[in-house]
Amino acid sequence: MLALVGALTFLVSSFIAVSQSNAKQVLAYSTISVLGLIVMCAGINTTETLWAAILLIIFHAVAKSLLFLCVGIIEYKIHSRDIEDMDYLFMKMPKIAVMLNIGLGGMFLAPFGMLISKWVTLKAFIDFNPVFGLVLAFGSSATLFFYTKWMGKVLTVEDGIDAHEEHISMWEWSTLFIISLITIIVCLVFPFITTQIISPYLLSVFGETPHLDMFNISMIVLIMVGLLLLVPAGLLYYSKFFRDYKRVGVYLSGANTDSTHYRNSFGEPVHADLKNYYLADFFNEKQLLYTGIIGTTALIAVMFGVSIL
Repeated sequence: MLALVGALTFLVSSFIAVSQSNAKQVLAYSTISVLGLIVMCAGINTTETLWAAILLIIFHAVAKSLLFLCVGIIEYKIHSRDIEDMDYLFMKMPKIAVMLNIGLGGMFLAPFGMLISKWVTLKAFIDFNPVFGLVLAFGSSATLFFYTKWMGKVLTVEDGIDAHEEHISMWEWSTLFIISLITIIVCLVFPFITTQIISPYLLSVFGETPHLDMFNISMIVLIMVGLLLLVPAGLLYYSKFFRDYKRVGVYLSGANTDSTHYRNSFGEPVHADLKNYYLADFFNEKQLLYTGIIGTTALIAVMFGVSIL
């Protein structure tokens, strides 16, 4: 029952985050979804799921703190926390955009994103009950969706935009740099965290540890660190030497006038807006929120009712 409460929380919160354009609301709902996932792992209560839950707490702590700080600084600079207003952020605030992408990568790369530990946890969920495997698959897909579409907005480029990061204080830069570095280091020392911290704890509680292939884990670590390092490094190189690149117009399915405008069938210039899909009709916040509250309350009531009986 505890695992079901966590599963419903994880699924509903992930779906609600898809329909949000307010960056802090996305972070808030994604935080709730992660907490639900941790509870789901704790409810299943095997060495594999608790191993993943502890890792999730560690990765979430560093990556999410970085994201909240980045969004706060971005809001202070552009006077908006709306993701739709973060167009060309890579050009306006290249260093902040790079650190934001490190945080986003840290969230959906580890540990329930595309790579690390999903193969262990998914098997544990399916062995326990296939329903939990489906919850993990759909919730993770929603997580990947809302993080990558946010990343896409940040990385849009346009000619003639200069960087304006001069009013960010030394203390803000220092904090962002330290947490970005910690995010990368945590990925790098993941095998050490597993063997020296998590496994001894699980051994003391369960008398056994998860059966992990350290070679596969090492390969996953290399891929993760590569993505977290190479992508930001490439972005910084591109922003620094941006004017050395030959820019070509984007094909806008019409007669282009520049990289963001085209002429319609009446010969009038039209600005091509870049907007995300939020699918509010399918992932309605109010309806999903009520569904989640009613569903989890009912599950908790049944859980305590059965325990009393």
